[in-house]
Amino acid sequence: MIIKEHINVDDDRLLDGLIPVVRIMSRVEGLLEEETVTIDFSDTVFITPLCTLSLVVYLSGCGRKVLLRNVPEYLGIIGITSGGIRSDQMRQTEFLATMERYSTKTYLPIISFASGKNMDDKEAVSSVVENILIRQLNIRPNVAMGLKYMVEETLDNITEHSESERGYIIAQAYPRKGYLDICMADNGVTLLGSYMKLADNEIVSDLEAIKAANRGISSKNLPEAENRGYGIQTSKRMLVEGLGGQYLMISGSCIYVKSPGHDNVISVPDGLRWNGTVVALRIPVNSSRFNYINYLE
Repeated sequence: MIIKEHINVDDDRLLDGLIPVVRIMSRVEGLLEEETVTIDFSDTVFITPLCTLSLVVYLSGCGRKVLLRNVPEYLGIIGITSGGIRSDQMRQTEFLATMERYSTKTYLPIISFASGKNMDDKEAVSSVVENILIRQLNIRPNVAMGLKYMVEETLDNITEHSESERGYIIAQAYPRKGYLDICMADNGVTLLGSYMKLADNEIVSDLEAIKAANRGISSKNLPEAENRGYGIQTSKRMLVEGLGGQYLMISGSCIYVKSPGHDNVISVPDGLRWNGTVVALRIPVNSSRFNYINYLE
């Protein structure tokens, strides 16, 4: 089966990056189980980080053989066919040199890092990514501090909760529009799967799980879990209230979106789901008044 979608994402609204992905998911799930899926990208014009990683996570967990053809040069450059840059399979000096090439670009390709308990790899990736993004856009120090908090908090959740072997991060800057898109993902147990491992868990659906996570209820069964769960809350407040940005989270069959004036949970059609979690941040980078300290718990 060949699936050919017209993909030309309007980047003015973060959520629009999911529209072509959901269409592809619907067509894949309507096929017979034994069918090989070929996705034809010849009608692709523009794709956002959220569109890219949400598609990668879905395809990696859909249980089918998937072939990609007529992939535009840009998608090849960002790693949609190769799986991106694997930081843990490179010497640190090699990884730093490779990433330095992007300091004069307006994007970062997919970076795939070892998850699980390999905190060293995650910390190396977050440090390099933050540094390059700050230099790409000459981001003010006050906004840079908030960016670092949001990226590190999200990557911490991937390494601590997802039980995924790998995590992913990708970014695209829009200098003329004054904002930056960062998307991070895993193909782990989802938020629901993480909550279900708790002995006293009462959360039994993706909808309940994504609502709980975004209320600050941690799935980390440790004494400090109550405080640790507020990292998502803090990131959202920094981003939406402090910077006027947009926050989006996907897990299982649900999507959570928060932007100025909007706070919604969306359930995708029956039979569609992501076997993992995706977080997308749209960060306005030109604020002179933002102070990240005002939003720390």
